[in-house]
Amino acid sequence: MSAKRRGDLFSGYFKKEVIVLRKALLLLMAMVLLLGGCGVSGNDYSALMPGDEERLVIYTSHKEDVYAPIIREFERRTGIWTELKTGGTNELLEEIAAGNTNCDLMFGGGVDSLSAYADCFIKYNSPAMAQVDEKFTGDGTWTPFSSLPLVLIYNTQLVRLNPPTGWQSLLDSEWRGKIAFADPTVSGSSYTALCTMAQAVGGDAEDIIISFAENLDGRQAEGSGLVVGRVAEGSCYIGVTLEETALRAVSEGYDIALVYPEEGTSALPDGAAIVKGSKHEENARRFIDFLLSKDVQERLPDKFSRRSVLSDADSEPELELMDYDLGWASSAQTELLKSWQKYFEGVQ
Repeated sequence: MSAKRRGDLFSGYFKKEVIVLRKALLLLMAMVLLLGGCGVSGNDYSALMPGDEERLVIYTSHKEDVYAPIIREFERRTGIWTELKTGGTNELLEEIAAGNTNCDLMFGGGVDSLSAYADCFIKYNSPAMAQVDEKFTGDGTWTPFSSLPLVLIYNTQLVRLNPPTGWQSLLDSEWRGKIAFADPTVSGSSYTALCTMAQAVGGDAEDIIISFAENLDGRQAEGSGLVVGRVAEGSCYIGVTLEETALRAVSEGYDIALVYPEEGTSALPDGAAIVKGSKHEENARRFIDFLLSKDVQERLPDKFSRRSVLSDADSEPELELMDYDLGWASSAQTELLKSWQKYFEGVQ
């Protein structure tokens, strides 16, 4: 498929006003039947909905400007009707683990968080995985979607001298109470940041994480989407966020600057995983294949400020990457988050 053709497929995809024509037509049919008074009893239009074999239930922790165009284009290409629930990575994973959900697929969250809930998912190795860079591959429990480096940010108006240089800076008392950081019991990217910091600084991981919690001085954001805003508005001076989020904020004119930690950083992929016992497993597989398709992956840098996971992706700014221990981050998650939660319950 030519680059122009791929561009045509996505040309309307990234605009907020795009409407899934199939859904619009169904709504129009419902209105016609209602006005005509035939074929539909009361307000029950279930007969107009697609059959169960054409549905997919997705849980996602992505922001709307990421998930909406992706899901709309998937629906347009396949005719599959998606139902969606949004929330924080860990809260959605906990709901899936509780077993009282009809979720077919989890879309979003770092693969360390997905790995921590591996028992909830089945293994699926998409044929498209042959094109994925080997550093982003796992055992099939999850499928990578994009590469997400973590960065530090600071307010360029308030921090004129001695900006933070790396993960060690987050433990410096100079920044006590001035750091924007999302609650890692809710945000998967914040949990990844904790593990990245602990591994980069070295020493006892739990001690480092609690030292960092103390430096937050009892302040943590309810979600990762609030970090950039708190730094830009000046209620916090520095913060920890994803490269994607920071680059978008800079392009929108926020008074922030990025810092790539001098110790190196992690560029863990976020991913998707098929829920064990899914009613629509085949549709979930098709969604994963779609995420890894070349035309989707090629648009990650320009349209989403994300890095592709394909091995032949166009060159992007190189990073100093640390050797992130995914196995440890996944196995230690429960205990580390318990310690974090216990600390904050004690200071409130």
